[in-house]
Amino acid sequence: MDTSDDKIIVIARHSYSRALLLMSRLEAAGIDCFLSNQNLLQAAVSGGVEIKVRKADVEKALRLIELSKKEHGTEKEATVRSLRSARKILVPVDFSDASVRACDYALGLAGKLKAEIKLLHVFYNPVLDIAPFDTSHAYQINLVNYLHEAEQNAKHQLINLVKELKLKVKKSNPDLKITYSLANGLAAEEIATTASKFRPGLIVIGTRGIGNQTGGFLGSVTAKLIEKTKIPVLAIPENSKFTNLEKIKNVMYATDFDKSDHLAISRLINILNPFDVSLHCVHISVGVKKSWDDIKMEQLQSFLVKENKKHPVNCEVIVSGDVINGMQTYIRNNNIDIIALTNHSRGLLSSFFAPSITKKVMSRINKPLFIFKAVE
Repeated sequence: MDTSDDKIIVIARHSYSRALLLMSRLEAAGIDCFLSNQNLLQAAVSGGVEIKVRKADVEKALRLIELSKKEHGTEKEATVRSLRSARKILVPVDFSDASVRACDYALGLAGKLKAEIKLLHVFYNPVLDIAPFDTSHAYQINLVNYLHEAEQNAKHQLINLVKELKLKVKKSNPDLKITYSLANGLAAEEIATTASKFRPGLIVIGTRGIGNQTGGFLGSVTAKLIEKTKIPVLAIPENSKFTNLEKIKNVMYATDFDKSDHLAISRLINILNPFDVSLHCVHISVGVKKSWDDIKMEQLQSFLVKENKKHPVNCEVIVSGDVINGMQTYIRNNNIDIIALTNHSRGLLSSFFAPSITKKVMSRINKPLFIFKAVE
């Protein structure tokens, strides 16, 4: 027996009170509705209460929700909330060229979003993990001195970096607030911990910095960070060609028709709102185009047009023998400057992380990458 129409689908995420109102409206229209994540109080972090319906009711339910948005003005409210969050930017630095370039991107974003910036440097002493139990007193003293010296050197470098960054925006953004923090531990864990306290709307991080031995595009620290935080990450490759955000004209969101697309696209649009860019929403269908690909893309395009009133939108389904090759072709043909996608364990980003594909991307694509965490 075919029960595919009974599959439960997440169609929206809202605050608890808003979800209850929409649930009442959907049920009044004869649509069975279910709520999850009702016990989560931090909606800004969790993505809110999930509204679920049966697959057969998705189209009708989405139409009712869109109508409700217009009536209650929630689109404007969502934009305000997202912009408020984006007014804090966290930039992990290791003083490499990659992290300095990330700072330049953060300065550009901060100027447009009226945001403040926090720099974070994590220093780590691996000797702590391997020191013998009967370590001599002299050795312990040397170790303490080493850690103190490392901390003082890092603090000195951070202070100088803050001065350099403020000098860069002395004329364009003289009131920009830049603070800094130091942490001792594992980089990805400490960055995630600081982010949970600082609560930025975006983390901007350079890739292939000092201490990164992977040689991969995203680097070991960035890859681990993405798994540990729900905050959007902008990964800047060391050899990225763009230094002026005003030159960015085309941004591509690569979709695998994930349930988190709407949330990720809304965040992306709000971050890019002050910029004059065109948005490209692209799905790579491997081998042959699926019968439902065009339908899903039409639904996503409809959402994009309603959510985004400023930027030109182009949506396409591309057939390719390989996801990355398809992305490369579209990026090349459409002069894409920045890539954006949703991070979920099985799908586009997992392919993007594969070592063999990473080498191919490194040789042909060197673009900044927005990564949004999927809501599981």
